[in-house]
Amino acid sequence: MFKFLTPKEEKYFQYFGEIIANVVLMAELTKKLFASTPYDLEKIYQLKSLEKRCDEIATKIINKLNKTFITPFDREDILALTKKIEGVADSLKSLAVRLEVSGLSAEVESANTMSEIILMQVNQLQLAINTLKERKEVENNCKAVKDLETQADILYQETLKRLFAEANDTMLFIKKKDILDMMEKCTDKNQAVANTILTIFIKNS
Repeated sequence: MFKFLTPKEEKYFQYFGEIIANVVLMAELTKKLFASTPYDLEKIYQLKSLEKRCDEIATKIINKLNKTFITPFDREDILALTKKIEGVADSLKSLAVRLEVSGLSAEVESANTMSEIILMQVNQLQLAINTLKERKEVENNCKAVKDLETQADILYQETLKRLFAEANDTMLFIKKKDILDMMEKCTDKNQAVANTILTIFIKNS
């Protein structure tokens, strides 16, 4: 059970809800970004802004952690969850920035599907985080994130095989592979968040 839960500690769950909601918005924008070409620079600017907001919320959580004696669960777990969610936000921003600075205008094979998988993952993470306060089971959400990560791995490998087989423009190949690499790493970061949530749930149940 979550011990010593007091009204004073509600802010942690509020902050976690806020930061994951921003990550969901980032994932939605990422999916829209890769849905068609030419890529919409306005969405890239919006992603940068949302990532900055995630950093601000993460700072609030850490500042509160430094001032709070009693926490709803272990301090190191609060810090780990904060950092890992922040890592997903940073991954999505970095993906958008890489698209911007590379000047890539061609469609990236499977990027739309990969972005959809990322969105489904963060939706599951949001469900898990929003139910963590009520001590409801989160195993199914965390398993769904893992299953989606496995799907992303398979898609990533199959797409790379096609890119290698069909590559006739080295620079274009490098740019596309770079985007796919970053997307695959983002699905791994989502899995890391799910692992942390599951650890917190198990330790406090």
